[in-house]
Amino acid sequence: MEMGIKMKIAMYWHNGRSLGHTAEMAKITKTLVESFSNTYMAGISGAFKGLDMLPSKVDIFKLPSFSNYDRKEGWSYIGNQGLPVEILFELRKKLIYDYLNIYMPDIFMANHLPNGLYNELIPALDLLKNSLKILTLRGILFDKEKTEKEYFSGEASKILKNYYDSIIVHIDPNIFALEDNYDIPDYIKEKIHYVGYLSPKFTLNKLESRNELGIPQNQKVIVASMAGGQGALNIWKKIIEALHTNRGHFDICYLITGPYLEYESKMILKKIGQDIPQICVMEYVSNMQTWMTASDLFIGAAGSSMLGEIISTSCNAIVIPRQIREIEQYIHSYELSKKGLLRVSSLKETCEGKLEKLILEAIKEQIDSSKHNINIDGLKNYPSLIQRKYEEVKGYEAKW
Repeated sequence: MEMGIKMKIAMYWHNGRSLGHTAEMAKITKTLVESFSNTYMAGISGAFKGLDMLPSKVDIFKLPSFSNYDRKEGWSYIGNQGLPVEILFELRKKLIYDYLNIYMPDIFMANHLPNGLYNELIPALDLLKNSLKILTLRGILFDKEKTEKEYFSGEASKILKNYYDSIIVHIDPNIFALEDNYDIPDYIKEKIHYVGYLSPKFTLNKLESRNELGIPQNQKVIVASMAGGQGALNIWKKIIEALHTNRGHFDICYLITGPYLEYESKMILKKIGQDIPQICVMEYVSNMQTWMTASDLFIGAAGSSMLGEIISTSCNAIVIPRQIREIEQYIHSYELSKKGLLRVSSLKETCEGKLEKLILEAIKEQIDSSKHNINIDGLKNYPSLIQRKYEEVKGYEAKW
């Protein structure tokens, strides 16, 4: 590409009911913005919370949003503006196509869903024949049967074969390797590249983190962040019950609800917080890793972004996998627990009141995971990999 001509990058993520996918894309865009000065960058998403995490240089093309619910019979979706699901996703599909037809990026990156939700990316993928197309994955997807059906066999495998040039995976393969756990055709295996977790070593120590947050050094502090979304209030109540039982073993607990927690649930938690002096309810913090590092115990969800941040901060942590049908969070958290990096309280154990004992154990016997050898250099590895794949596809050196 000639000097003076700006490279155009577009990134798609669907949205969901947590900050996970948005946080993931925010980290990637920040790294690419810092590494490639000669670029335009666009984000295409229905996310309606957390967009402030993305660099200001990223222009967001906002799709109509939806809320999704993980039910026993499967996922269900509701348009946030009352649109029927079929109309909502047809509209999103048309908007994505029209936008990319005009923007025509040099590089297109899709997060998690190669087809997009309800196949909303397929027409656009047909359009982007001359773009480098990259699929980004968190590493552990679903159970074996579902993953192979939706990614690596039949029509799904043809999508990866025919549309995507590269698959970038955000995990250390020593924790979980796709090819060791799923049956993947060779023509897809050769496209897979592991960069590591997207959470580099956090630079502040506990003393510095507490000074930054104004937390006294002699306080015994618990920080809990379970985010919002489906079923969050019931889990929060179980956490509060367990904290109340152990109230003699800590001075204060900060409950960070996240922006996706429903308003009614938020009000209930704030009322509980007013009734229990040791609990302080907060909605959102932009410096979660500082809070994690400042804590004596961190209690969190088990999404891939959160697990990466636990590794990067080496905090003493208990995680609660909260999925109903899916097992990704269970697999990931238990793999890390086997390496002594954190403790796990399953959703069933949490609901049965077993979290109380685990909290007391974690307060008395803190985990020190600072000497791990897990690859957390994903962001450092990202720019060079993208540049190399672009040059392989285009056949000439990129001037970024």
